[in-house]
Amino acid sequence: MEEKSNLVRGLTLVTMFTLMSGAMVGMAWAVLANVMLDRAGPAVGLSILIAAVLSMFIGLCYAELTAAMPKAGGEYIYVKRGLGKFPGFFAGWILILAYASMMPGECIILGKLIHGVNPALSPGLTGAVIAIFFTLINILGVKFSGRVQFLFTLILFAGILIYIVAALPKLQLANFQPVFGRGMGGVFLMVPLSMLAFMGFDILPQAAEEVNAPIRKMVFLIPASIVFVAFFYFMVTVVNAGLVPWESLAKNTDNIPIMGPVKIALGEKGAIIILAAGICGLLTTMNAFMLGGSRLLMAMGKDKEIPELLAYINPRFHTPTVALIFLGVMGVVGSYFTELIVLFDTAASAVLLCYILVVVSLIVLRRKEPDLERPYKTWGYPVVPILAIISIIPAWLISMALLKPWAIGVYFGWMILGALYFLIFRRKA
Repeated sequence: MEEKSNLVRGLTLVTMFTLMSGAMVGMAWAVLANVMLDRAGPAVGLSILIAAVLSMFIGLCYAELTAAMPKAGGEYIYVKRGLGKFPGFFAGWILILAYASMMPGECIILGKLIHGVNPALSPGLTGAVIAIFFTLINILGVKFSGRVQFLFTLILFAGILIYIVAALPKLQLANFQPVFGRGMGGVFLMVPLSMLAFMGFDILPQAAEEVNAPIRKMVFLIPASIVFVAFFYFMVTVVNAGLVPWESLAKNTDNIPIMGPVKIALGEKGAIIILAAGICGLLTTMNAFMLGGSRLLMAMGKDKEIPELLAYINPRFHTPTVALIFLGVMGVVGSYFTELIVLFDTAASAVLLCYILVVVSLIVLRRKEPDLERPYKTWGYPVVPILAIISIIPAWLISMALLKPWAIGVYFGWMILGALYFLIFRRKA
């Protein structure tokens, strides 16, 4: 099938930054506050900072490869060039699981959350409407999608900032005691778990072809977004622990456990601000991964690794329309068949495995193609890539340990299916 049109550079540095930071920050900062404090106490803030540094190592590796190969497809392109055809296909295949699973997962969560706020709204219908809405936004052009992302990301971080600023004068030092209530073991346990909260900077490799900015400036969005998000995560953790005795929050079993501290900081109406910010966080994550996932599908379709129809680019809007519709359908189906949440559960493990392949590809390409033009080179090579791999492995192992048996079956079943598909249809192509 002939490609009728190319992608256009409709993203600015600002909208790309909001895509990345919005992808990282969903609603975990609100719904998992009790879990984080229960496992590490107030010192969980230290876990977040360590996780940010380790994520930075991975991000710097991504920055080098993005600068050298700023093409839609990202990890699939890097691994294919560095490690070969099958590893490249495999990296793309497991990322399809991660990206495609985001749509049903986010739609299910959003449907239930909005239904909880207004029981008159059907969770299935709500999720389906949201999926269709974001599919249309993305089809209408990357510039339009970027502007919508900017708006929702602005509301997300404004809501969190309002909470932080209102809370700071009301913090009580006694509430932080004991700071290392769970010991250093709890702090280190939370590091790999906290790394999962920084997933999202890898949207840049998928959308690099559509950013209207010099590549040297573009790649610095990766460390900038990690630092920006780490600041908000850290500050939210501080105010959560300081507004109430942290152990009481750690034992809270409410769906959104931070509502108690929020009411202290902002009063009864503060819940509206947090809900609005949380919903926008889920929407920004959905929109960002929809953009990234469609570009991955398009790149693999273009190489005929998967059905070529997925590579179709709309000649009017310059967007991978078929790939976007596929992701939108996943969201609609997931809204009514909530069992598909099992796909969402596997996303983190899939992305972490791909991280390893990407970092290894960088090391191989340094030896294999020393003359490859690299507008940006990873700082501290080879120490940084090695530290990146060392940090990814425990995060991947813990993400796997958190999976339920059915999710583990889906995870490895998808890999086996991909290997069989490649051997039967693509090995000799």
